[in-house]
Amino acid sequence: MIKNNILLIISIIVLNFSISQTCDGDSNNDFIVNVLDIITAVTHVLEEDIISGIAFDNTDLNNDGSIDILDVIAITSLILNGANTCEDLDIPLDLSLDWEIQEDVSYFNYESLENTLDELSYLSSFYGMIILHNGKIVGERYNNSGGVDVRYNIWSVTKSYISTLIGQAIDQGYLPNVNTTLSNILSDDYGQDYLTEITLKNVLTMSTGYYDYYGYPYWFQQSTFNLVNMPYSFPNSFYYNNSACHLSSHILYDATGMTPMEFAQDNLFPYLGIENPYWFSGYNGINDGSASLHLNLREMIKLGQLYLQGGYSGNEQILSSNYIEDATTFQINTGGFGYGYLWWLDNETYIAIGLGGQLIAVFPELNLVIGTNSLAYSSQTYQNQLFNYVLYVIPNLFN
Repeated sequence: MIKNNILLIISIIVLNFSISQTCDGDSNNDFIVNVLDIITAVTHVLEEDIISGIAFDNTDLNNDGSIDILDVIAITSLILNGANTCEDLDIPLDLSLDWEIQEDVSYFNYESLENTLDELSYLSSFYGMIILHNGKIVGERYNNSGGVDVRYNIWSVTKSYISTLIGQAIDQGYLPNVNTTLSNILSDDYGQDYLTEITLKNVLTMSTGYYDYYGYPYWFQQSTFNLVNMPYSFPNSFYYNNSACHLSSHILYDATGMTPMEFAQDNLFPYLGIENPYWFSGYNGINDGSASLHLNLREMIKLGQLYLQGGYSGNEQILSSNYIEDATTFQINTGGFGYGYLWWLDNETYIAIGLGGQLIAVFPELNLVIGTNSLAYSSQTYQNQLFNYVLYVIPNLFN
């Protein structure tokens, strides 16, 4: 009764006062400071719902490392006094909407970009490319079998989508953390002692110790029992492995009771404007965790922009910034590119890479995202050319 009265009194006090905020006092991360933020802060004080991450920093207005009644009073004061301390910060793009085209392209070398796209269009394996700068399309080109509405198998770019779903499952409490072992995650006892050694982080960093036992498409037709009983050596060394990566889909299914498609349709796809994509599935209807998600290029590239925006689509944070930071930070040595959580790394750039030249490349320091669609079984020569354009030629136009 006392708790309810506290919430009711505060609601009555500030009901008619709300201002746009994007920072201090925004306890629920919706980029508006109003009575809902006071209620969120109070529920934290009462230990009914704990605030963490960016929301904690927004709420701890006296910077003493805790949220208490003094912070609640400070938020109330912000609202009553009409303070707007962070009004100049931009609300992230609503990624459920279609992309806007950048009309003013005079601020960079647009002619060189167009010439580059012309050069790419002459390559027989090139199907499409989109360049996003500051969240708007500054370049887009299709050729051969590509097209703005053409959905295709994004192949191993699917892995970065699966990583995102795993991150959301951790954020929502379905999974404890990446350091949890498979023996603690999987609900059934599969009788293998080494499951106490393999962590979720091992799965996300291709270091489970499993051999890549099943070829395509057989890995996603396997039961959890078959996957955890693949030939095993020792974890913690990088070994690119589609079969073991697909185990992440089974982990998600076991933890949430939903297939990756079902979980994504509730938690990811609507926020990216993706409707009813095709995604191969196998045992128990569990979708392929290593490949086989089908999207068009405008859809596929939205994952890169989501990460660039700190997990926000509009005023909804659907993936924690902590997970994004870990997923796109060096976790294991591959002998070439670095590797995070099912993302490849090249210095500050992180890249989702699919067979033949399906790419999402994110350049945080440039606020730039590049997506490509290519013939799946393109030549190594073509892929080398494509990587040169994507990682070096095009970004240099925005330096």
